[in-house]
Amino acid sequence: MRFSEIRLGVRLALADGRRSAIAFGLTALAVAIGTGVMLFAVSFMPALEERDSRAAWREMVQLEDASQARLRMAVFQDQYAGQTLVRVFLAPLTADAPFTADAPVPPGLSRLPARGEAYVSPALADLLARTPADELAPRIGTVVGTIGPEGLRFPQELIAVTGADPAQLGGWASPIVAFRTEPVPHSLPPIALLILVLAVVGALVPVAVFVATATRLAATRREQRLAALRLIGATPAQVARLAVVEALLYTGIGAPAGILVFALTRPLVAQIPLDGGTWWPDTIAPPLAQALALMIAVQVVGALAALAGMRRLSLSPLGVQRRVTPPRPSALRLVPTFAGVVALLVSLNIFRNSSGDSGPLAIVGASFAAIIIGIAFAGPWLTALVGRVLGRIARGPSALLAGRRLADDPRGSFGSIAGVIMAVFVASAFFTFTAYATVHAGDFDAPVRPGVVQVKPYGDNSAETIETRLPRVEGVRSVLAVREVALVDSRGSYALQAWVVPCDTLMAAMAIPDASCGGTRIHTILPPGSSLESSYEAQAFDSQGGRLAPVAIRVDPAQVAPLVPDASRAQGLPDVIIDPAVFGDVAAGFSVTRLYVTTDGAAASGERVRAAVQAVDPTAWVFIPSGKISSVPQFTEVARIVGLGLIGSLLLAGCSLAVATMTGLLERRREFTFLRAAGMPVSRLRVLVLLQAGVPLVVVSGFSALLGVVVAQAILRMATVAEVPMPDPSLAGVLAVSLAVAMAVVVATLPAVDGLTRPTSLRSE
Repeated sequence: MRFSEIRLGVRLALADGRRSAIAFGLTALAVAIGTGVMLFAVSFMPALEERDSRAAWREMVQLEDASQARLRMAVFQDQYAGQTLVRVFLAPLTADAPFTADAPVPPGLSRLPARGEAYVSPALADLLARTPADELAPRIGTVVGTIGPEGLRFPQELIAVTGADPAQLGGWASPIVAFRTEPVPHSLPPIALLILVLAVVGALVPVAVFVATATRLAATRREQRLAALRLIGATPAQVARLAVVEALLYTGIGAPAGILVFALTRPLVAQIPLDGGTWWPDTIAPPLAQALALMIAVQVVGALAALAGMRRLSLSPLGVQRRVTPPRPSALRLVPTFAGVVALLVSLNIFRNSSGDSGPLAIVGASFAAIIIGIAFAGPWLTALVGRVLGRIARGPSALLAGRRLADDPRGSFGSIAGVIMAVFVASAFFTFTAYATVHAGDFDAPVRPGVVQVKPYGDNSAETIETRLPRVEGVRSVLAVREVALVDSRGSYALQAWVVPCDTLMAAMAIPDASCGGTRIHTILPPGSSLESSYEAQAFDSQGGRLAPVAIRVDPAQVAPLVPDASRAQGLPDVIIDPAVFGDVAAGFSVTRLYVTTDGAAASGERVRAAVQAVDPTAWVFIPSGKISSVPQFTEVARIVGLGLIGSLLLAGCSLAVATMTGLLERRREFTFLRAAGMPVSRLRVLVLLQAGVPLVVVSGFSALLGVVVAQAILRMATVAEVPMPDPSLAGVLAVSLAVAMAVVVATLPAVDGLTRPTSLRSE
């Protein structure tokens, strides 16, 4: 390419005065936004890896030779007021000895904490300063310093590193010789990994298409200029090079401007919570090689998009200059979409039989991307179909002109709404994925009544000490101790789990539907038809964990009654509940395995109970009814990633629509001005703009939303045997709001119609 061609291409791109400047600025801005989003995309995995690396020291390292150990460590993930609280306990190898001189120090700490001392994160230090002393401080210890950023996963993390006695930690503490520096790989279920990959693809493909179409925003004026050159003798190759020069002018400025967009918005993006918390801004940085590759890819995509738009011009420049209507798109444009669906179904079948291998997973992601691109390819045919229907039912000049425009130029008309259409497809699929992740997150409430705190002590003698102290805690009304035994039958081959506690007292603390204690002393939740034997040996342990002598127990069928009619409603209960009177005075020697603490229901009372318990036994498990337990916590994070992808797609679609609508007004300024000069009111011109954008937007969005739900349902039903719910009804509301926002973007451009179409501008035509 000669320098003269480059200079001519730049001059032609900027030769149309203010209109060219506005179109150039909007196009470069669109490329900058897309580039910035892609830079954040390639920064995500490095930022996540950096976050995991900062928390790697808390992971246990298995030692082949325990004699090499330098200290002991126990890690507990707990809660305070619904926030995750990580408690790390470090202890010497023996109870009476201090830490050895060569004991490693965790990242972010200046030294190892002595017994009872604690280093806390800045966020936890601030929380401690704002929290009453009896609600949180007893769980932490005496604060002697804060943890540096190198030891924290994210700025708002609540974590405490406390010095402890080895006896306090019992079997929970593991010997370590050094703190881990490499993070443990994430372990996601295959279906969660599949949803995550599809979420990433669904968020990034519209971005890539957006960057590709951004360089085509001023395509009409470019075709007119280059068609004139063809008519005076320019060859197709020369015209193609000039088109590439113009496209590279946009991308050459827009892509570096995307770096500025990335830098300016990085502090804001760092505040988006994901994977447990927000981000350190300096960790959100793309690898240099990937960033350079992205900059080059943007230039290549822009050039290819410009060349693709020159095909019609190369064949017939008169078709452009004389406004000859191009051939209408055919229904064959639907083939790529359906081909992508078929490829997706085939790849899903391979993925289901591959145990989540990366190869089939990549094919699934590529097939999903092909469907999204296929929607962009099929959009002009759907738009032309909408235009023909609108032209037939039109009542008034605005609707008639809008229908004719949609039918004559479906490619250009669809280009302005393509981002929204793809975002609607992605949103519909995302909502189905989110519904699945929410249903299968495994959240469940412990079967206790509101205001009742469940406690499971693990330390020696801690249960009795806790039982004695809890009645003195503010807000505690009663404490119920549960003792646990195993009932062994006469053959010694089968044991039933049994709790030794008064049934009516236990049911007063637990929320078991349809439970009935009656007047019997023994209750069972065994299925109907199950019968207890006449005699058992009850095996129990004392408070120090020692095995007590077996106690013979006689079972009178008249003393046994079912606790609930349906065992599925007795979540968390043992096989048998036995009144302590059955054992007499012997029951007092059984160890307490759990406590049910009835409080006044205040959140502060629950936290005071938890603080009092864990001050005695750091290893104790305390559950407050307002909390949640998740059997598959990864699904919660996947749902959050899916939601962020949805928000990003819709925001980008809004930007695409705004830029495309404004550019379209600039390209059609002359036609609109002639219509206004012929007597059409500016209000009807505005209605024309609204109809041209709004009618295909609503109709094609409906098709796209339906396809998104169908594809997502097919993906989940083929990839898992679990129940697949329909998307939440709020999907309709979200899509309606999204379309309303899209139309609001169009409305925001309408004031410019008056200024751009004033008949006085015809003097210079």
